[in-house]
Amino acid sequence: MSTAAVAAGTPLLQTVGLSKHYPLTRSTGAWLRREPAEVLKAVEGVELAVHPGRTLGVVGETGSGKSTLGRLILRLERPTSGQVLLDGHDIVEGGREGTRKLRREVQVVLQDPYTSLNPHQSVGDALGEALKVTGTTPREQRPARVAELLDQVGFPSAWADRRPGQLSGGGRQRVSIARALAVGPRLLVADEPVSALDVSVQAQVLNLFQRLQSELGLAYLFITHDLAVLERIADDVAVLYLGRVIESGPAAALFADPKHPYTRALLAAAPKLGQRRSTSSAVRGELPNPIAPPSGCPFNPRCPAATDVCRSVVPLTTTTPDGLRVACHLYPGSTPGSDAPLDGAAAVPSPLTGAASSPSPAPSTWRHS
Repeated sequence: MSTAAVAAGTPLLQTVGLSKHYPLTRSTGAWLRREPAEVLKAVEGVELAVHPGRTLGVVGETGSGKSTLGRLILRLERPTSGQVLLDGHDIVEGGREGTRKLRREVQVVLQDPYTSLNPHQSVGDALGEALKVTGTTPREQRPARVAELLDQVGFPSAWADRRPGQLSGGGRQRVSIARALAVGPRLLVADEPVSALDVSVQAQVLNLFQRLQSELGLAYLFITHDLAVLERIADDVAVLYLGRVIESGPAAALFADPKHPYTRALLAAAPKLGQRRSTSSAVRGELPNPIAPPSGCPFNPRCPAATDVCRSVVPLTTTTPDGLRVACHLYPGSTPGSDAPLDGAAAVPSPLTGAASSPSPAPSTWRHS
């Protein structure tokens, strides 16, 4: 985990009220009945900040909106509303120059190293092509720059002649990281970069991410479904559920004492050192239909602490004394018009221990161990 301090002033990257809605095509019958078109709200009002030299981890189940959020930040999708700010400037409204700046400053490492590289290109050609397209390195200097990039990810320069098929999964991911570094970015968006790798190889690639951050001062937006990975690499964490951030804050505080029942359940499902990975999710039930999400708190159908207000009122985001921001009626300030936690929620079964715990002001008995 990076020990870099949060830079004063403007974050490197920030999202403000970021939303992405996908209108769905109506059937002929629905059109004849003049039924309103359905809308899938993949991302809804997301507020995040990535500071220079730090790692923000974004975690959630499949379908929570993580990858859509990454595409919005990379400007591969245009937001329905909200802003993505790079150095305080809106990349959506920045025009062609804003796009060029984004491509220089922000690069991506994708999940599958087997499909993200051209199998017919050598490693050197793949890296050289990135240098050529971006115009960052004169032609005569490209071989030296390719050798430098390979050295940064732990490969000898002679490996420039190898093709992706001659490399392991971890080796291909190292090449993908080297290609992302070719233009000298300040931020890498890593979308599930180790989920397709063996556990031992995952550790090696995570070590590489940490070393590069220390040497180059990189910032990371690290998207994953695995909190065990974030516990190792993240400085800050944002937990997504049905496109909304339901808990966020410093990683140390979140892993020491998670607040939202969903975060606790994810931690309970995460593999621990020396233990086998759980074969079943600790989050009961299925993810609701994002086209017709439940009223009130989106997590209420699966929450062991849900009460009537959870089923009818969307919780506000409040800040706890240890710096975590959580949207849950269990905490003072989350219920509109009330500064007290929910009545009748004094004894709630813990998703981690099964024991009852008190939600006021912060249920420390649900601490992750």
